[in-house]
Amino acid sequence: MTKTHTILYADDDLDDQAWVAEACKAINCSIDFEFVENGKEVLRYLSKETKKPALIVLDLNMPEMDGRQTLQKIKSDTEYKEIPVVIVTTSSNKVDKDICQRLGANLYLTKPDSHTEWQGIIRKLEPFVRD
Repeated sequence: MTKTHTILYADDDLDDQAWVAEACKAINCSIDFEFVENGKEVLRYLSKETKKPALIVLDLNMPEMDGRQTLQKIKSDTEYKEIPVVIVTTSSNKVDKDICQRLGANLYLTKPDSHTEWQGIIRKLEPFVRD
């Protein structure tokens, strides 16, 4: 039996959340996504759930607490710093990428424009959640 892993995905764009869910279903991956809309909700989720997610995905541009701030909080907390974090954002700015890598992001990806490209994103996330 295939194990199901959870990815905590923070993005305030509901359309992008739908793209992710559809892409995962299209390639038949065994990942459960938990969606939240900002960094504060990520931290709330982490503090309430007993089982940590296998991976956290962050958009950079979110209300209340953006992806950079969230990444910094996660990586500075001894309880959560070992959870891999991937940035998936519209920004292809080298400065953003450098900042995120310096803060501890495991991977930085630019949001795609098509369903097929979203499937490629999901395939890039899968190695982070394997046993």
